[in-house]
Amino acid sequence: MKKFFAAIVTIILMTAAFTTVLASSYVGNANSKKFHYADCSMVGKMNPANKVFMNTREEAINAGYVPCKRCNP
Repeated sequence: MKKFFAAIVTIILMTAAFTTVLASSYVGNANSKKFHYADCSMVGKMNPANKVFMNTREEAINAGYVPCKRCNP
């Protein structure tokens, strides 16, 4: 029974994290201070610990991020 509840909690947490990624239009790199469209190939190469999710381009710029030169968000 404990394994069942642990599996349910894991599924809920994974769904919440996935929903956050889908709801965010932009992903910034806290290390490089560049931001990208969520589907930019550079996002997949980022260290997950450096990913910062943002909803708008203005939010990224106001936070001090610069646009990626590859996807040009």
